[in-house]
Amino acid sequence: MTFNPVKERRYGEPKAVVAELFEEAGGVPAVMEILDLSRTRVYALADPDSTNEISYTRVAKLTETGATAAARHLAALAGGIFLPVDKDEDADWLAIAGEVSRKNARNIAALMESLSETNRSPGEIDEGEARDILKILDEQLRTLAMQRAKLAVIAAGEIED
Repeated sequence: MTFNPVKERRYGEPKAVVAELFEEAGGVPAVMEILDLSRTRVYALADPDSTNEISYTRVAKLTETGATAAARHLAALAGGIFLPVDKDEDADWLAIAGEVSRKNARNIAALMESLSETNRSPGEIDEGEARDILKILDEQLRTLAMQRAKLAVIAAGEIED
C-alpha cells in the first residue's frame, strides 16, 4: 500500500517532501511500523493543515530504508543535488556509463528542442515536464558520480586485481 495523500501539497514544500518520503519508504503501513506510530499520527506528519512536524531522527530512520526524498530536498536547499552512488561492485560501470552518455546526448538535444519554439513545441516547459526531466537528469548525474567514484579509486591505486 503506497502513501496516497488526499490533500494537495505544493511541489517542494516540506509536507510534500514528507509525503514523498513516506511513499518511498513503503507507504503508511511501513512507516507506521518503522516509526512505531499510529496511522493518524503518520497522516498528520504529512498533512499540510497540521502543525505536527517530523523529527530529524525519524527522517533519518526512513532514509535508512532507501528513501531519498529528504536527502534530495536538503541538497537542493543547500544549493546542490543529491547523488547516491551505486555500490554494486559487479556492475559493468563502463557499459552503464556508455549507455547513460548516449541517453544524455539525446536528452540534451530533446531539451534544447523543447525550449525552442517550433511547430512541434511551444518553446516552454511546464512544471510537470520539468519534474520528469529532472528525474532523468538526476539518473544521469548519479551515473557520472559513480564513474567519478570508480575513477578516484583507480587514481588512488586502491583497485584490487
